[in-house]
Amino acid sequence: MCGISAVYRYSKITDADTEKLHLMNEEMAYRGPDERGIWFDDLCGLAQVRLSIIGIEKGKQPLLNEDKSLVLICNGEIYNYIELKKELLSKGHQFSSDSDSETILHLYEESGEKCLLRLRGQYSFCLYDTKKRLLFAARDRIGEKTLYYAQIPEGVVFSTELKAILKYYIKTPQINLRQLAAPIRYTCPVSKSDTWIEQIKRVEPGQYLLANENGIRKYHYWKRNTETTFTGTIEEAIVRTLALMRESIDISLRSDVPIAVMLSGGIDSTAIATLAKETGREVHTITAGYKGQHDCDEREVAKRFAAEKGLIYHEIELDQTDFKDCFEEFTFHIDEPITDGAALAQWALYRKVKNLGFKVLLGGIGGDELFFGYPYWNKFAESLATRRQHEDLFPWNTFDKKISYIKFLIKEWKYIFYAGYPYKIADSSIMPWQLVDYYQFVRDAKFIFDETEYNFSDYNPYMSFGNCDVGKEPDLVYNFCFENVMTLAYLYLGDRLGMGNSIEIRSPLLDYKLVEFISGLPLTMKYKPNQPKFFLKEVLQGIIPNYILQAKKKGFEPPNSFINGVTDSYQYRFFSANHKYYNSVLADRVVSLTLKY
Repeated sequence: MCGISAVYRYSKITDADTEKLHLMNEEMAYRGPDERGIWFDDLCGLAQVRLSIIGIEKGKQPLLNEDKSLVLICNGEIYNYIELKKELLSKGHQFSSDSDSETILHLYEESGEKCLLRLRGQYSFCLYDTKKRLLFAARDRIGEKTLYYAQIPEGVVFSTELKAILKYYIKTPQINLRQLAAPIRYTCPVSKSDTWIEQIKRVEPGQYLLANENGIRKYHYWKRNTETTFTGTIEEAIVRTLALMRESIDISLRSDVPIAVMLSGGIDSTAIATLAKETGREVHTITAGYKGQHDCDEREVAKRFAAEKGLIYHEIELDQTDFKDCFEEFTFHIDEPITDGAALAQWALYRKVKNLGFKVLLGGIGGDELFFGYPYWNKFAESLATRRQHEDLFPWNTFDKKISYIKFLIKEWKYIFYAGYPYKIADSSIMPWQLVDYYQFVRDAKFIFDETEYNFSDYNPYMSFGNCDVGKEPDLVYNFCFENVMTLAYLYLGDRLGMGNSIEIRSPLLDYKLVEFISGLPLTMKYKPNQPKFFLKEVLQGIIPNYILQAKKKGFEPPNSFINGVTDSYQYRFFSANHKYYNSVLADRVVSLTLKY
């Protein structure tokens, strides 16, 4: 896991560019405290800081192929590198390192940009082809690793972090207030490509860019498909799902440094820990809780489970003093104002994990989004489905429509009588628990920068769910959760907060083969109304104890007193507003840190 930066000029790279690459390495030193390197020729420069995970002694980047015609910098892990390396060696390729990333170079020699179709892992990379004078930049399918870019005079610049580009290549930032307002309202941005700095864009999940003397071109090589492709039985689906989970967890455990599983009392983390233990490895687990009595504390359950499964149990306790400096520290590292309150707890936790000596953590991100695990979103989808079924019965222009409506009334009369299907796709539908605070904030909120005053009320941050056939509403809602909230908030924060403490976060439930298979199951097989994670629970019967499978879902939110302590003492720097709450405070803090450059 690393931080990478690249500059490509259409005419000639400058001495200033190479100096900036060194400085961009310095800017992200916490992402790669073990090694750093830089390479450049007359058109392109590549830089990397490295957190050594695989190939500790022989893995320094930038990496070059046999004839030094290809140069690579990569942030992330290629989990199937052992299988790929064996295949490439059999074809005569020569490896100069023990790094998993080097497989990308030799796959590119074999099949060009189609090398992406062979990679399993979390990654973003820049590969420069000196013969074609072509820069090839790509991001993993799910979007676990970030890659930003900006078009600059006579070229393009890439980096893992937004602030590195902003500091060294954007002289006069232009503010995209809609992208700044969105995470204040919803926790995450509303665009996969645009950021709150107008000139800086994201490479999207499953996308790659090619840059040469003619400019840049963008392509998508993968997109999650929710159309039904599986035609077997539920028993066959369970067997295949469990096999894919075992395979993903097995390859996710590949590491040359200490690795642990983040263990709560929930289904996702206990499944990962159990299947990790099945591989025959020694499995360390880390469980966190809060000092005092709090509903979100699951240490007793986790400790019992670890003892039953023969896991090595580590416990971390957080208290008020652990949060004293958290807000100041973690906001320095996150670049974008992602406003999930649990990030405070994550930062405090990772800081203590680092002191335990672990450099890699496996977590359960993606389990809820893939297996319909959120009670609120399930209720929303069911209510939306009922509303759309009702609307679809009008007008009564056929006898069959009248009969269908009568049947609907018999079954759903309580919804009609009590107006029990209120949800529709609107601004108030999405994360309604943040709506009141946001509207109070936006009533008079202003953003003042570079002698320009922006009114938040002039910008509508509304996110669209898209549309779907009647009856497919759960897929519609969870596709939104998967591609927006999970990718742009939870995965993003996992990377920023983990790497801010020089820790790599891995999410084995997001292996693309598992994601593709589950996404292709019939909705009726993988989802049941009022039964969160119905299908995953069927998969894990006999593997995870019932006291976990049947337990009520809990989150890892810090106690309210910790959040209130941050909000109450904060003074706006770039914002002006009568109302102050956690989301607006965090956004103002991130903006003030980023724009100081």
